[in-house]
Amino acid sequence: MISADDFRTIAVFEDQPADALEWLASVAEERLIEAGTVPFNRGDVADTMFCVLEGGFQIFTIQGPKRTLFGTIRAGEISGMLPFSRMETFAGEGVALEDTRVANIHQRHFPEMLNRMPEVGKRLVARMTDRVRESSKNDVQREKMMALGKLSAGLAHELNNPAAAIRRSVADLRERLEMMPTLVTRLTGHGLTPDQVEAARGALMTCTAPTPGTLSTVARGEVEDELADWLEDRDIPHAYIIAEVLADEGVTPKALTHLAEHVDEDALADVILWIEKGLAADRLLNEIERASGRISDLVASVKGYTHRDQAPERQQMALSDGIDQTLVMLGHAVRAKNVEVILEYGDVPDVCAFPGEINQVWTNLLDNALDAVPEGGRIEVATSVEGAMVCVQITDNGPGMPEEIRERVFEPFFTTKEPGSGTGLGLDIARRIVDQHEGRITVESEPGRTTFDVCLPIEAPTPSVTPLDAIEA
Repeated sequence: MISADDFRTIAVFEDQPADALEWLASVAEERLIEAGTVPFNRGDVADTMFCVLEGGFQIFTIQGPKRTLFGTIRAGEISGMLPFSRMETFAGEGVALEDTRVANIHQRHFPEMLNRMPEVGKRLVARMTDRVRESSKNDVQREKMMALGKLSAGLAHELNNPAAAIRRSVADLRERLEMMPTLVTRLTGHGLTPDQVEAARGALMTCTAPTPGTLSTVARGEVEDELADWLEDRDIPHAYIIAEVLADEGVTPKALTHLAEHVDEDALADVILWIEKGLAADRLLNEIERASGRISDLVASVKGYTHRDQAPERQQMALSDGIDQTLVMLGHAVRAKNVEVILEYGDVPDVCAFPGEINQVWTNLLDNALDAVPEGGRIEVATSVEGAMVCVQITDNGPGMPEEIRERVFEPFFTTKEPGSGTGLGLDIARRIVDQHEGRITVESEPGRTTFDVCLPIEAPTPSVTPLDAIEA
């Protein structure tokens, strides 16, 4: 049986008058919950405040098949439905950590409770505010983690391509360099000096195409076949491999014939092999340089996107830089659907904003656009100046949104995606970030065209603005 002393163990009630607590004990319902059992499920009607007298339970949020720990309620704390809350059903589920004893206060007793204990009302409002703030922070963090998961998968793919190219090029280069000492020995055996070999190479290259790499695929294939035939006719090994490298440099059968006029016949094969190894080494080093440069560019884009190395404060930023960095992060998704991205950046000034927060807006909008467009679709990004604001329009040629959906797209937890594919928080977070920057975000949609318009002030907003994920709980 519940007593007034039981309620003195609850922080919000501990200093209340004895007669008020006696009344509260008389209307409370005692509930005993065994360890491991579920006191409430997602979707259950929320009409009762829980006062945990002994034990405790954990609360989990549920998104698709995933359960995430939201918080732990222990003895002396309250949970469930609170006065003035608009909560109607539980968004998650509870699990008792141990045998737990709870005093339930039904919402029909709230008016009398607040009348008898006005100070408790203030405390419960503060508790509810803390809970909303904590929930908002968790929602923001969860959405960011989901976005980060998508970006990480795409980035891993982006990094894998140049990394694999470097591995292939290094292996090929090592194989060719290992053959060089043997070739040096054989060239020396032919009585050729380094100057003579270099002169032969010069004779070959003076007869090559002035702009290698400009032939069509078909024409280049024909040149390779002609080169391979020329080499095979002279019993030069690996004819097709050598022909591929020579074709890359614009070498023709005529150039090889010119080379043959400057080299003894018995040394010709080794001279060509030496030249091919040198040309291949140059080509492979260029490929390694390009691939490593691509990795450096990706890392730079990640640093620019996250701004993890900088303090969370407003900075002058070009919105186009953040959009470009976001597109790099989403590059794999763009190519996977063969999407055409059209960038029309106007002559606009920088804005004073939180780069990491604003990049989150571009991530959410561009990711949604990529989901909406069909295979081979189109996304247009344009910037312009409207008065004291810089505006970014992101347009996709997806199916568009019916009016009833368009009116709700910024509502938290509203999503048209399959369960587990989206949290329904992306556009809500984007709206909150834009609002905190004292900007505006709107959407217009019709079949075949949807445009999100984001406008941000050029000058710094009021000093009270802070990053969305820096708000203290």
